[in-house]
Amino acid sequence: MVKPGLPLIRTCRWLAMAGALIASSVARAEDAPDFHLDLDTGGHSAQVTDLAFTPDGEDIVSASNDKTIRVWDWHSGVTLRTIRGYIGNGSDGKIFAVAVSPDGKTIAAGGYFGASLGDKPPYGDIRLFDFATGKMKAVLRAADYATYDLAFSPDGKTLAAGGADGVVYLWRLDDKSATGWTLDKKLDADSWHIDKLAFAAAGTRLAATTTDNGIRLWDVVKGEEIALPDEAEPLRDISVTALAVSQDGSLFATGSKDGLVQLWRAADGTLARAMPAQDFLIGSLTFAKGSRLVASCGYRCADKRRSIVWNTDTGEKVLDYTGHDGTVYASAANADGSQVATAGGTRNAIQVWDPATGERKALLQGVGEPVTAVGIDAANDVIAWGNTNPCPDRVACPEQQGALDKVLALPTTERFFEDPQPLTEPGSFARAALANGQWSLRAAPGGKDALENAVLEIANGGKVVRGIENDATNGFVHSAYTLIDKGLGLITGGNDGTLIEYRTATAKVSGEFTGHTGEINAMVASEKAGLLVTGSADQTLRLWDLKTHELIVSMFFAGSQWIVWMPQGYYYSSDEGDKLIGWQVNQGRDHEGRFIRAGQLKKYLWSPEMVRRAITLRSAKQAVKEMRPGVDNELQKLLQRKPPEFAIRLADDQSKVRDGYVAVEISGAKEAGTDVAGFSILSNSRNVGDVTARSVDGNSTIVEIPVENGENIIRITGTNEFGYLTERSVTALARKTEKAEAKGKLYVAVIGVDKYPFLTDACSGRACDLRYPVDDATEFLKVISQKSAPLFSSMETLVLVNREALDESPDKAKLTYAVASADAIMEPDSDTIDDQLADFLDRPGEHDTTIIFVAGHGINIDEDYYFIPTDGRKQDAERWKRSSLVDWSDIQKSVERAKGMRFMLLDTCHAANAFNPRLEKDAQDARIVVFSATAANNTAAELPELGHGVFTYSILEGLRGKARTSDGGVTLFGLADYISREVVRLTSSKQKPFYYVGGVENIMLAEP
Repeated sequence: MVKPGLPLIRTCRWLAMAGALIASSVARAEDAPDFHLDLDTGGHSAQVTDLAFTPDGEDIVSASNDKTIRVWDWHSGVTLRTIRGYIGNGSDGKIFAVAVSPDGKTIAAGGYFGASLGDKPPYGDIRLFDFATGKMKAVLRAADYATYDLAFSPDGKTLAAGGADGVVYLWRLDDKSATGWTLDKKLDADSWHIDKLAFAAAGTRLAATTTDNGIRLWDVVKGEEIALPDEAEPLRDISVTALAVSQDGSLFATGSKDGLVQLWRAADGTLARAMPAQDFLIGSLTFAKGSRLVASCGYRCADKRRSIVWNTDTGEKVLDYTGHDGTVYASAANADGSQVATAGGTRNAIQVWDPATGERKALLQGVGEPVTAVGIDAANDVIAWGNTNPCPDRVACPEQQGALDKVLALPTTERFFEDPQPLTEPGSFARAALANGQWSLRAAPGGKDALENAVLEIANGGKVVRGIENDATNGFVHSAYTLIDKGLGLITGGNDGTLIEYRTATAKVSGEFTGHTGEINAMVASEKAGLLVTGSADQTLRLWDLKTHELIVSMFFAGSQWIVWMPQGYYYSSDEGDKLIGWQVNQGRDHEGRFIRAGQLKKYLWSPEMVRRAITLRSAKQAVKEMRPGVDNELQKLLQRKPPEFAIRLADDQSKVRDGYVAVEISGAKEAGTDVAGFSILSNSRNVGDVTARSVDGNSTIVEIPVENGENIIRITGTNEFGYLTERSVTALARKTEKAEAKGKLYVAVIGVDKYPFLTDACSGRACDLRYPVDDATEFLKVISQKSAPLFSSMETLVLVNREALDESPDKAKLTYAVASADAIMEPDSDTIDDQLADFLDRPGEHDTTIIFVAGHGINIDEDYYFIPTDGRKQDAERWKRSSLVDWSDIQKSVERAKGMRFMLLDTCHAANAFNPRLEKDAQDARIVVFSATAANNTAAELPELGHGVFTYSILEGLRGKARTSDGGVTLFGLADYISREVVRLTSSKQKPFYYVGGVENIMLAEP
């Protein structure tokens, strides 16, 4: 891998004109897609190229090569809004510069805004965004080639832009112009590349640095260049990469590729002081309060990953700031210079710190990390990866394999997905092959800028026979590589995500793997598995078909959250994982883009079986073709629609709201084409159902929502006619008048299926009858009536069990009839389950609690999950008769619709292919408490000595008191912990239950 920051944001820019800037894979404008699947981790996923504080110092605006602008509340560390313009393939849409107007109302952005290979300008448009909304206000067109820096004059009446054509464009504020600005004049820098520019001396001077012809200073009023002294002449021969203006505007500082930092007087351009020379490229410069200058390392930092703070009066170093773990290419200070922000490191982090003390005040970054190591165990279909830099003290070490510390068992035709796990044993993981037989690979210095690994040497018998020198068209460097096909081929990755296959003997290109957007840090190829596994600085791990080069899936992991997605958008994720990716929807180059999170299209895109099929087939395209033929066009039509955009906040006036309620204002719903009456509203995971609503104006509605004492997280979800889902949340602190609360009702529905008369040989050649589901369901009902019902005002029941099985044990039947009358107990056939459960779950109110217990067989068929009722049938040996089954989505919808608190306890995994992959995700999204007998890839055990399934036995024992953690009774969390430990103990770890209790209060479930 290459040390972060080698990225050659400057190396890239040193190339003449924009034609060399773009990788050869960039598509022409007319071929560019309208939709781009993108990762959103809460922070930047590629190098941060520019920073700016807002005039009041409260927010920070950042630009990145990930093609986004983020507005941060740096005090809280969260992104207030993400601004997206039009983006295309390759470099199209990369943002190199941002500037905030002095009145704080406008964000100006410049970068590479155009498609093709540099033969169809313009690319240097300036996009103006409204700071408050992120809407694009105007586009200023003048420069043909990329814009690298922007600056507003102190009075806000002039905007300066410079870039790849060596010309500074001065735009003047003009109310009569359609854009609000008019091009006033052009200043020729006699250069092919202006890198930085800034106003000085109260806006009367403009300084600029170039990468090919030194520095420039102009008198802005006269539009004339000011001659610089002889000390500036040597700068014409080196790249000047950094520029900053002092707080009072009297000085400007420049920093160069060779580590030279100089201070110049803004009035006449004379040299004021040369700072101590450094042995690294100066990535950025920023003046701070108290005559301080911050210089950051931009490349060849090795163990000098730091920002140096100098006293400009004395030239002495005040301190080193070493918060970043990599290079820094952007920095800024607030208006009074008391806070400095620097951006860089392996996670593209923005850090805010005190330049006087070096104390860090804030860390702004996403949840992901670069993937720096990968391995594969082909025999067991297991991949491994790691995130630790293998050589923190070196610039680059592509020959060094990083440490593996996490594993994922890939799904197979016999095995479903499992959660990622820590790597506890070394295992037999294959890594990149740097030698195979007579062939070997080694990186060497070379290229225009003598980069440490710009050349890949191919040796045969120890003698170098070929070399591949990378440049702007193929990734600049060789950051990771491997031999394939017994040494006859090789794959090498570059700094910009380029991933190319060559024939070893000829060094000729034989294919390309397209998908990564950041440096390739690691790779491993497996001929046996037919896979190429890669890890990147873009924080993703990807699987490719080794022969066809097709991208199969991309993976992202961050703590307990993860997501696996296909190029077509289908995904499988942890409970919150689908909030991390989405679709960038372009709306034209003169408009801001829209971003639709994957979770908003869960109805269409959430498909664990599709992702599983893609991995087992080694082809995402083939999986879609088999399971959803022709669906791609439908997805594009859907993305052209807009999701329901609305906002919520606590209403200003709470004076007339009933005790125990809070008023929430919903705005924008009508405009978005959604009806507030159809919204789902949860208060602390309790479905409040119908609410009192009143209109404030044409576009706002006030709803009154019941709350409890203390903190209440209110979630409002809207769905429109196209199936889009949007969720908003707000937190309310409530204090209710002290009075006895009315107890809600307890609603309990139990379903138990022992008998399957039509399935005499459908379970691996045997009858599908089970031993304990009816006993489990009726005993559960009895214990609930004894231990939980007294906590409520009353209890209502729905009992759907096999009467034949129930009557086989008269004593147990008698106890059941004591809770539910005999004529109210019904057979669990398909129609009865569908009809009775739906009607029963319509009865609870917002203060009630509902518990559903289900025991029996479940089955996956393609992308759908079904519960098998007692009258379940098969059409033939291979196919199920779906009309005889209970579609799990119908049960899920009924439970979601139920008001109040909802619990589901499920024991439906008694055979292979019976795990319900939708359960966890659907439960999380609807905030339903779920206990399930098994996680993926194991089945529920029945032990005769217990008289019940192990899972149900553990529930019953826990409710009877063994899960009690205090004198007060059995709590939700206590029961969850007990069930988890007891099932594992009783089955000797062969069965592992699953439960979801996220975002739910720890309520009392059973009396002592």
